[in-house]
Amino acid sequence: MAVITDSDRLVVREWTEADAGDALGIFGSIEVARWLAPAMGQVPNKATMRLVLRAWIDAGKSLVPPAGRWAVVNKADGEVIGGLVLSLLPPYEEDFEIGWQLKPAAWGHGFATEASHALMRWAFATGTIDELYAVARPQNLRACATARRLGMEWVGETEKYYGLAMQVYRIRAAELDAAPLSRVSNS
Repeated sequence: MAVITDSDRLVVREWTEADAGDALGIFGSIEVARWLAPAMGQVPNKATMRLVLRAWIDAGKSLVPPAGRWAVVNKADGEVIGGLVLSLLPPYEEDFEIGWQLKPAAWGHGFATEASHALMRWAFATGTIDELYAVARPQNLRACATARRLGMEWVGETEKYYGLAMQVYRIRAAELDAAPLSRVSNS
């Protein structure tokens, strides 16, 4: 499994099918599934989670960086605590979205901000993109707060993506490290 990037406390690496148990703790959680866009639904069991991971792994083989899906691993104990995604936003697939999902027990410790910041640095360093978007349902206050902590600018609300009302945030490569580090390390 290839490591994509890391931070002080976290490693961002490729998913493996062996991650199914930990991934179920994320995507099997109704607290996480309710915010996913596009709606994925709550993963019901480990076997289904393994199939989802296999599909992500197989799809990842044909993606051009920086697109992909990765596991977020806590360096302290080696546990997979979340996932990150970089993908093209519908309907025109011209804007890159960053998305983050953490198991509820990992909320409130700054992990989403820290992992996303590391992945954003990596994505911009590829030289293939110069801006990233994050979209969140208006009621998902945690995701909106994380986007702001990352230094992302709110650009409005739209139903353009996923057919849902979404808050839209954007950051350009030159703006990423303009955000004070203290804002990045405490979500």
